[in-house]
Order: sequence, then C-alpha cells, then structure tokens
Amino acid sequence: MIEVNLHPAGKGGRISGRKLSVRLPGLPRGARGGGGTGGRDPFTMVAIAVPILALLAIGWMWNSTRSERSNLNEQLSVAVADSARLSDLRALSDSLIARDRRIQERLGLVQSLDGGRFVWPHLLDEISRALPAYTWLTLVRREAPLPALSVQVEGLAANPLAITRFVRSLEESPYIGEARILGSQQEVVENVAAQAFQLMLTYEAPPADLLETEPIVNGL
Repeated sequence: MIEVNLHPAGKGGRISGRKLSVRLPGLPRGARGGGGTGGRDPFTMVAIAVPILALLAIGWMWNSTRSERSNLNEQLSVAVADSARLSDLRALSDSLIARDRRIQERLGLVQSLDGGRFVWPHLLDEISRALPAYTWLTLVRREAPLPALSVQVEGLAANPLAITRFVRSLEESPYIGEARILGSQQEVVENVAAQAFQLMLTYEAPPADLLETEPIVNGL
C-alpha cells in the first residue's frame, strides 16, 4: 500500500507548507531516497573521499620522493668516493710522469756528456796510429770545441814524403774529416836536418756501426 500525505501539520497546529511524503511498502522509514547510501548525499561522500585520496597520494609521493632522494644520496656518495680515488690516481700519475720526464732529461744530459767523453782518446789514438816512422809530434792543441772540433798538430819528419804519408793516413780515419797542411819548412835539430810541419785536423763523428755502446739503463 502507498500512502501520500499532502497536508502535514507543523508546530502549533499551523501548516508549515506543502510537503510530499511517499512511503513505499516493505522499506523502513530510514531508507527513504539516497539510493542505498544510508541517507547520505553522494556529493558529501565525494567531498570526504577526495581529501582522503589526496592525502594518500601526497603520502605516497612523499615516501617515493624520500626513497628516491635516499638513492640519489647513496649514488652521490659513491660518485664522490670514486672522484676522490680518481683524483689521487691522477695526482700519482702526474707525479710519475714528471719524475719520468726528469729522469729522461738527466739521462739525455749524461748521454750528451758521455757522447763526447771519448772523442779525445779516439782522436789521439787515430793520430798515433797514422804517425809514420821517423816522425815526431811536438804539439797537439785544440782550436775549436765540439761539435766542430778542430785540432792543430805540429811535428818534425825526416823528409816531406813522411808528412804526405801522415796526412793520407789521417784522412783514412773515420774520426777525422779533413787533414790540411798549414805549413812546412826545413829545420836543423841537434845538427840533423828535419822537416817541420803544421797540420789542421777536423773531427768527424764515425758511423754508428763502428761504435760499441752499452745502455745506461735497461731498455734505454
């Protein structure tokens, strides 16, 4: 049965206004309208649910951001440690490179000094080897230093042919580039006639295959 009350009475017996009241059979009085929401307005439910969902989303985002920040801090710490280690390795590498450069410079200096160390012994040995019989040296003097080393040689010979043989033997030496006669004149030495001569010799570096060298350091 459906009951409809079109004139409900208000307080004091006065009619407060026209109000439509519908009662359906089989439904309790508190179940009127609302579509099964217990009489609550759907907009109210939405208004309550939205802030809750917003708070949950904000909490999830904050937690996610915090976790990501923690991961970034860990990665930053690892990167800083790696950077410090690489910086130490680079400093050590630069130190080793500078040390190697200084060693190479010192070795170069030693080799340059050692390269001209035996020039005079070789040159004197070649002059002595080329000296013919009955020929004497009275002076061996350096006129110019290395690398354009030149030497003046003076002496006495029994005859001019000995001087010629001496010059030719000097020119055959791999250590002498040129042997030039500066002058020659006859002199009497202890009542014996002799031929005085003056020569100018220029030093020439010999071919590398004639030199026997030993490395200063293994591999150098």
